[in-house]
Amino acid sequence: MTLDLFEPAAVTQKERVNNAIDELPPHEPGVYTMYDKHDQVLYVGKGKDLQQRVTSYRYSKSKKIQRMIAHLERISYEVCNSETDAILLENLLIRSLRPPFNHANKKPETYYYISTARRGNKREFRLSMRVPDDYPNVYGCFKGHLKTRKGLGALLKLLYVLKRPIYSAHYLPSQLLNRITPQKFQLTLDTQTSVLVDQFLKGSSNLLAEEFEDYILGQKFNDRFTENYFDNELEVLRMFFTLGPQRNYRIKKELRLQTELINQDEIDDLLVLMKG
Repeated sequence: MTLDLFEPAAVTQKERVNNAIDELPPHEPGVYTMYDKHDQVLYVGKGKDLQQRVTSYRYSKSKKIQRMIAHLERISYEVCNSETDAILLENLLIRSLRPPFNHANKKPETYYYISTARRGNKREFRLSMRVPDDYPNVYGCFKGHLKTRKGLGALLKLLYVLKRPIYSAHYLPSQLLNRITPQKFQLTLDTQTSVLVDQFLKGSSNLLAEEFEDYILGQKFNDRFTENYFDNELEVLRMFFTLGPQRNYRIKKELRLQTELINQDEIDDLLVLMKG
């Protein structure tokens, strides 16, 4: 089906959406699915008012939506008991169908686990997209590629300076100064610090970040750049704790989950349930 170039775009778009609907959805929460002429799923969406949401596509000015509507053949829908149920169903369908016009919740690789294991007299930290077999301590999953990698990078840098006083950020190991946080790194940690790291990554205590802050404030660095550098790393670490470990801890506590780890394909649904 091609668009009629002799008609105003808005009219053509409206007619295409109208033709795709067999009957108007009710004014209830639910999920709708858009298909092309080959019956392939184009997009999955949700709405607290299905009729209002679906009919809004008649007049959308979004270029992305207009490209999608140009391929639209039919729209189906499913009524849900609540908006929360609609969000959960939408998450499930997006993960399983991976529609080309959906971007959110399609990529499980944006969820990471942080693992630790003793290697000789050192503690090894590992960042991975799956739960590794040879690490006894695994934390996560943590949502967000950049947030998690930067958070782990800040943790490693601050652990390094906590036990090896340096007076300039330039003396950090080159691996930690790289733009991308290393997926594996080893540090020497005492028992007390190891316990604080465990509590921090579980989200049960932020005492480690407080210890870092006290230490950094008490240091006399050689230059203003280094002061600002470690202040920024502290802020990155606080943000990671709030949106990563602490949020996971709250999810498990509020929803009474009997598990240490949250799976990649569950975290979005659990966040919805917690907010609901």
